[in-house]
Amino acid sequence: MTIHWRAMAVMIAFVVYGLILVLPSFTGLSGSGQAVLAIAAAGTVLWMSEAIPVGVTGMIVLALLGCDPGVRATNPFAGFSSEVTVFLIGIAGISTGVEVSGLAERAARMLLGAARGNPRRLYWQMIASFPVMALLLPSAITRNAILVPAYETAIDALEIDQGEQLKRAMMLALGMLNPLASSALLTGGITAIAAGSLLGGFSWLGWFCLMAPPYYALMLIGAVVISAMTGIRKTGGRVHYLGKIERLSSAELRTLVVLAGTCVLWLTDSIHKLSPAIPALMGAIVLQLPWIGVANWKEFEARLSWNLILTVAGSLSLAAAMTNTGTAAWLGQQFVARLPIIADHSVLLIFALIAASTVIHLAITNMAACIGLLIPITVTVAQTARLNPIVCGLIVTLTINTVILYPAQTASNLLAYDSGHFSAADVRRLGLAMFAANILIALCAIPYWKLLGLPLD
Repeated sequence: MTIHWRAMAVMIAFVVYGLILVLPSFTGLSGSGQAVLAIAAAGTVLWMSEAIPVGVTGMIVLALLGCDPGVRATNPFAGFSSEVTVFLIGIAGISTGVEVSGLAERAARMLLGAARGNPRRLYWQMIASFPVMALLLPSAITRNAILVPAYETAIDALEIDQGEQLKRAMMLALGMLNPLASSALLTGGITAIAAGSLLGGFSWLGWFCLMAPPYYALMLIGAVVISAMTGIRKTGGRVHYLGKIERLSSAELRTLVVLAGTCVLWLTDSIHKLSPAIPALMGAIVLQLPWIGVANWKEFEARLSWNLILTVAGSLSLAAAMTNTGTAAWLGQQFVARLPIIADHSVLLIFALIAASTVIHLAITNMAACIGLLIPITVTVAQTARLNPIVCGLIVTLTINTVILYPAQTASNLLAYDSGHFSAADVRRLGLAMFAANILIALCAIPYWKLLGLPLD
């Protein structure tokens, strides 16, 4: 995007912000709610256009939230105290240790050996590993924190002309497809847990049988689209540096012990009730302690991305403000008020649910908040239209997880985006393709769910 278009995008964002502010008060929405709606619209334009760095957009969102007296009363900077933000700081510390200790390079060499130096094989092996990795490490953010540096190192060891295209493809897949493997598991993330509980409770196996086929089908479609977008060559790569796999060094062993301990704490959270952010922080601390750790503060500081922290904090603060001021509930009410027109046409209603979920998720970037708002609304709409509310809720859940149109919509995508190998335009193009794929898979899932005893009507 040229400077001219960047300036125009910024101007459009602030014109939209000003227009919403000066419009007559929206019925049922407070003044602060209207201000938050204006901030959400401006932030969405800036995040989607990438007219300015996403971290700067995060700061703009935070500054505008702090300017409104009503929002100030409800903590406009709530995103900084969110466990997601703290979790990302801890993950950055762990990633630093993995990289500095040499574990990332070792993993890269193992990946190269398995792929035999073939770029396309390396890509498809990564896609195939997502479901297995999700079982071992349920959090997509955690997996990306480990896999992003490992695959970057692996690709650097391939002597191919299209190394950047391969990085672009693999980072896009890590950001947008890797989370789908988590959502196929009830214990794989907050969206699955939240949706499962709001829709009446599912067993682990029940959720997997219902949701794994649609999610895995969407992963496969997305992988094909990414491969076509980036033009990964079938051949032409060879191992530049592999060498003999040496014994683990002392630093690598210590890092592995810390990783294992951290993973045990993550997997046993039902027993000790600790937030996932606490084990992440504990692991980051140990890896930087004198005599025990493998990295120092300067190395960690150099790898901690303020772009990532400010974007996540800004988007989470905006999501909290939308909830606290009633803006999120108001958006839901507007959606419900316009549905009776198509309530008698089940296919049109499904399209409307998918489209509305996509639009609302543009403004409410927090997955849990988006699920918490949309599932109760969807249940009400489904009951009014005499459709199965569980089926409609599952379709909405699929949509929120699958259709991502700008990097800041999910923390796991933002983590991959921060590597610098793909742009917001790449996310938008892939997101639009996934929107179409989501409609197709949702329509195919309806008869599949009926076979499992969950009919639409």
